[in-house]
Amino acid sequence: MARRHPPPIFPGMSRDFLPFRWRSTVAVLLILVGLVIYSLLAMVVGTYFLPDHWAAELGFYLVAGIAWVWPSAKLIGWAARTDAKPFQ
Repeated sequence: MARRHPPPIFPGMSRDFLPFRWRSTVAVLLILVGLVIYSLLAMVVGTYFLPDHWAAELGFYLVAGIAWVWPSAKLIGWAARTDAKPFQ
């Protein structure tokens, strides 16, 4: 079955208009900035909104410590795509 691609963002431009080098640079910057913002938000939530109980803190920080992996993996997968066109 043929894979359908979404329409281009702008007419005459392909959907994947960033070359590999720029995609990896953008992904690294987004991960770094996003991880700093995410960790600050997790600290604020953990400090001000959690009950003062060790089990609640343990559960929250376990989930919050792992939750950033999924978006980062999506960004890394996007950045790692090759620009090579398949033979037709």
